[in-house]
Amino acid sequence: MHKTTFRQIMGFMSVIICHLTVKTFANVSCPSRPLPAQVIRRSRSHDLFFVDVKRGRDEWNGKIPYPRRNSGPFRTLSGAITGIRTHRKSLKKRVTLFVKQGIYFVTETITLDERDKGLSIVGYPGDRRPLISGAYRIPGSRFTPFGQKIFAAPIEGKCSKHVFLGDKRLVRARKPNLKRWTGNDMTGEGPYLRISDLLRPTSKCNIEGIGGFKQDYCHPDNQHGFVFKEGDIDLRWRHPETGDILVFHAWTAERGHILNITARKNQVHFVRPLKHPIGMHPNPSGWRYIVENIFEELDATGEYFCDETNKRLYLIPPEGPLNSKSVFIASEDILFLVKNTVDIQFVDLAFRHSHDRNLERYHAKPSLLQFEDANRVVVERCVFSNIGHTAITLDGTCVNHRIFANKFHDIGYYAVHTGYKTKSLLIRKNTFTSCGVSHMFQPSCVHVRGAANVKVVENKISFTPYAGIKVGWQPTFRSSYLRPNRFVFIIEKNDVSNYGMGILSDFGGIYLSSNPRCSGPRVDLSECHLHARVSLNTVHRASAYHYGGMGIYGDTAVSSLRVEKNWLYDLDGAAINFHCGQNNLALNNMIYHTNDHRIFGTCNRIVGGGVLLRQSLSFKKNVIYVANSAARMWRSSDEWVFAVPQVNNNIYFFRMFHQHQVDEFFPKHRSLQEWRNSTSNDLRSVISDPLFQDVAHRDFRLRSKSVGSRIGIKSVDLRNIRHNSGIC
Repeated sequence: MHKTTFRQIMGFMSVIICHLTVKTFANVSCPSRPLPAQVIRRSRSHDLFFVDVKRGRDEWNGKIPYPRRNSGPFRTLSGAITGIRTHRKSLKKRVTLFVKQGIYFVTETITLDERDKGLSIVGYPGDRRPLISGAYRIPGSRFTPFGQKIFAAPIEGKCSKHVFLGDKRLVRARKPNLKRWTGNDMTGEGPYLRISDLLRPTSKCNIEGIGGFKQDYCHPDNQHGFVFKEGDIDLRWRHPETGDILVFHAWTAERGHILNITARKNQVHFVRPLKHPIGMHPNPSGWRYIVENIFEELDATGEYFCDETNKRLYLIPPEGPLNSKSVFIASEDILFLVKNTVDIQFVDLAFRHSHDRNLERYHAKPSLLQFEDANRVVVERCVFSNIGHTAITLDGTCVNHRIFANKFHDIGYYAVHTGYKTKSLLIRKNTFTSCGVSHMFQPSCVHVRGAANVKVVENKISFTPYAGIKVGWQPTFRSSYLRPNRFVFIIEKNDVSNYGMGILSDFGGIYLSSNPRCSGPRVDLSECHLHARVSLNTVHRASAYHYGGMGIYGDTAVSSLRVEKNWLYDLDGAAINFHCGQNNLALNNMIYHTNDHRIFGTCNRIVGGGVLLRQSLSFKKNVIYVANSAARMWRSSDEWVFAVPQVNNNIYFFRMFHQHQVDEFFPKHRSLQEWRNSTSNDLRSVISDPLFQDVAHRDFRLRSKSVGSRIGIKSVDLRNIRHNSGIC
């Protein structure tokens, strides 16, 4: 009798799975689960195991989904991995571990290695996505009133910069307060306090900011603190040593942990020096800072303070007592470490609540899913949210990875970051929102580095304090690395919007760069080629704090870029910037330029250490619709030597048509005719209305009567990219 029942369970497992998926499909949130489900049976080549946090036991064999006498699913993920290794008879068989719904708290990193080859960890079809958390939970019932608005509860683990009330991120008690807490806030949002003076001002680096953009030399003492305005840092704080100060530079912001406060001089000093001295970039920094994690500043909804010494958490919830709501304190930084193995899959899972080891500066790791020398990995239809640092990293030799149809939200630093040895990577159809929430060393949602066949396509990316997609920052290649029209990186059909958010400066929605060897007076530009194609993307709604909210930005002499058929509009800087470099082409882009900055950027002497580098670049068959009377084609500091950029077959249109603007719009304050006569550029270009379909609704297709067809410009329809990219 019992044996017959067991056979029935095993024999009809796939039927049960399909039935459950069909029945509950409509109730599953984005990303949707597949319909119908793939039918998987136990076979000689494939085995099944189950884990159920509510009804399982790790001492069972995990081979059936429901408890039955002395058998049933595993209870914990770590127990399941150990059990599978014990019961698995051959590494030649693929294994699927079905994870039933519930919350799985990971208290120690789960390592997958060569013993786990061919393992798929999959959310059980028909259930809600199982949640895998790196936090410890405090039930709302444990919080008791502490004063008028504050509630407090004891904690069992360590404090964290990443604490969540349900799915909303709480903010460390800060000064000044956010204008309004939403639970989806950026740490770097204003308002801000302002530095009063430097610890060691000099004639070349001082609070007056003589350099404007950059001051040449700032004393190293200015890495250790600053002078504050009377009252901004309160001398009555009982424990200032618990606090951090978030200091803004130009394209980064970093934390200094408070060592002490010198009351007589209004000076604050840090435990460790900052990476950059304060004062290097006076205007872009705005001399801004924010104070975090001081108990006396716990005075606004959504703020919290964690007392490490007395093991108590204090917070101000939005609606009085927490009651049934839980608070999650992130404690584990790496939930899964996958190394030296192949054929690993994570499918239909939810991941939340990772820690960041309190790291600052340029550290992509730790990450919640960390792959090291792992090949043929799939991450599909998963949800990543409330992440302390990075969600996914690929490091070492990683080949044939697919990151597909996932949703990323509320990410501390990067959602996805890859190493420069990466090959054959596809990041496709994902939705990314709110990256760089707490870590601001040039953050982005996606940062890809690689050696061959790296594709980032059909993703939706929005709300970052800096870039949307970063490409490069790695050892680059020679121009002969690939045959013509072959690319290491393909960045295509992505929608990138609402980036910068008025927090940092000097970035692009799609930002490409090389490495420090490609700057300086002795640089060999033949080794600075990235070989990237950036095409059919919509890049829009940029906002920089001070300058440089660009569309597509090739920095640090990065070379062999092909920027083609993109829609670039509503930006806060240049539409396209080739900051030096060779063999760079901007072709057939639709540009709607609303800001008062340049449209195209070229080289200046910063990259060459005071020496202007040899460069080669072309701007051809682009439509430039100028909607700001102060805008110019290039700024006065954009230069070139050895070869004039090739510019031709473009359409220029000035919506407000001021003769003064037209007469000096072209490089070196020239009119079109003067520009043609002096350089032989733009001989086939025209000044004419391009006849966009609907500028008001940002539809930049060309009408059939547009002059573009006569000079070789093709209409580009990216409406579907803007509205239907990503998974959600």
